[in-house]
Amino acid sequence: MKEKKTTRKAPAFQLYTDDFLAGTLEMSQEEVGQLIRLLCHQWNRGSIPVETEKQQRLAGGCVSVDVLAKFDECEDGLLRNKRLESVRTEKGIFLQQQSQKGKLSAEKRRLAALAALANQPDTQPDLNQVSTAVQPEGQPIPQPEFNSPSPSPIKDIKTPKSEWEVAHGVELPELIRTQNCLAAVKLWLQYKSEKRESYKKTGLTAALTKWSREFTPAEFPSIVEHSIASGWKGLYRPNGVALGEQKAPAKKELDWRDSI
Repeated sequence: MKEKKTTRKAPAFQLYTDDFLAGTLEMSQEEVGQLIRLLCHQWNRGSIPVETEKQQRLAGGCVSVDVLAKFDECEDGLLRNKRLESVRTEKGIFLQQQSQKGKLSAEKRRLAALAALANQPDTQPDLNQVSTAVQPEGQPIPQPEFNSPSPSPIKDIKTPKSEWEVAHGVELPELIRTQNCLAAVKLWLQYKSEKRESYKKTGLTAALTKWSREFTPAEFPSIVEHSIASGWKGLYRPNGVALGEQKAPAKKELDWRDSI
């Protein structure tokens, strides 16, 4: 069974070095070791035995007269070192004082917590109070308001996405607003993304406006495919000629002899 904190023995004692060196100055190393072992036994058990055989077992050999002179026979017939017992008494008083200080500190914290809790304002609505005011006819009786512990979240209503939106909320210009052109623009954006040259919102808007002015809806998808196949950074007509168009035949120079 474990001992209570109030009766638990201190596991160590203070060794006053100056007094110990002065008291063991004329002792041999063996005698100093015997004295230390007997003092430790007294601290743990309260005393040392008076039987010579037991003393020898505790000290690890024959105990000299100078070592035994450090222990006095008490009223109960056991041997004790008086200086060690005075250290034990001082240690016990110190531990009791520390225990009392700890209890007082814990009690102060408990009382402070109770006082803080009592000073908190009561924010809960009083549901027991019933309004006695007379309501006009045809008016609904107001219900008591109180905060719900788990209010339902308000869902944001998003506007439906336009079918002509390309990216970043930018829509395809009306001049090239066809499904083929929309697919071509998305293909071009994917191509630029793979090359790590993606458009921002402002740049995309400007590019779409420029393409709608330079290309027709019929030629735009072919220009995108050709520019991707050529590895170009922008959309250009091959050789400066729009796809699907043919160069006009060169005019034949008139010879003066043909007019004769």
